[in-house]
Parts: sequence; structure tokens; C-alpha cells
Amino acid sequence: MSSNTASTDTPTCPTLINPSNFQIWKLQIMVKLWREKVLGMALGTVKILDPPGCPDIPGTTTTVPRAHGIIQDSISNALLLKTEMHTTAKDLFNALLSIHQASNLTSTFYIFQQSFNSTWSGGSAISEHITSLWTLEAHLAGMNFMVDTRLLAFVLLNSLPKTLEWNMFTSSLYIFPLFC
Repeated sequence: MSSNTASTDTPTCPTLINPSNFQIWKLQIMVKLWREKVLGMALGTVKILDPPGCPDIPGTTTTVPRAHGIIQDSISNALLLKTEMHTTAKDLFNALLSIHQASNLTSTFYIFQQSFNSTWSGGSAISEHITSLWTLEAHLAGMNFMVDTRLLAFVLLNSLPKTLEWNMFTSSLYIFPLFC
């Protein structure tokens, strides 16, 4: 008797719960599907031909029940209910991508907003503030949104205190390239 899901000798994939673990889930589910030799079916790049005499029923999982089962086993019950109408591995995978990529755009906006609104009070080491900006940049990079280092430098300069000393310092940084 064969199972619709993965064999027991392959490592398990984390359960996709929400956008916070989507990127790692996406990478690990693709590795798992590749190990099970069904990644092409889930991505829709490989067409499986039904054995002769089998009826071709559009929209069913008769050709790829294993890939579909692996994906279903790795998502939360809430997502399972939300995607129950997707009966092929390709449709299910695309639906999950669509759901979470839209969420990533919202998350990207809020992380950008957080970085632009960050300020250093002067009460802690500047290195801690720079580290927090790098952390925000790393979150964006994890969502495939690369931040230019010059933009990150401008965010840092903008986050410095608005005192006379800091204003003179940042003004000198803006003017300095003109004299080079």
C-alpha cells in the first residue's frame, strides 16, 4: 500500500503557519519535493502521463497525489481549509505562494516604515542602533527585497538626534563629497 505523502526516510518540513515562516518553509518544501522526485510536478514543469486506459479527469490529483499530499502535510489546518479547493499540487503550491507573497508585501512596507521612523536617542551605544537597522535590513533581504547600502546609510543619518552638533556633523557628510 502506498502513501500519498513523503517516505519516512526524508526529513520533515516545518509546518507553514503564517507569513513569518513562509520563506524557510518555501525553501524546505522545495527540497523535500525534490528529494521525493515530485518537485517538477508541484511546480508544473513536468507533465505526468496517465497509464493507458485511465480516464483523464481535469482538476483531480490522480496524476500527482504524492506531491499534493506532501504539501498538504506541511501546512497548518487553517491554510488547509483555506486551500481545500485546490486539488492539484501545482494549484495548491501557487495558491500558497499567492497568499504569502501578498502578505510579504505588507510586511515589507511595515519594516521599511519602521526603519525610516527609527531614531537613536543617544542613551545607548550607536552600535546597538546600527545593529537594529541591520536587523531590519536582514528581514527585508529574507523577503527577497534587497536594500542598497547607500539607502541604509541615509536611513542611519536620518535617525540621528536632531541636535545642533549632529546637524553640523550630518551636514558635513552631505557637503563633503562636493569637495572631492
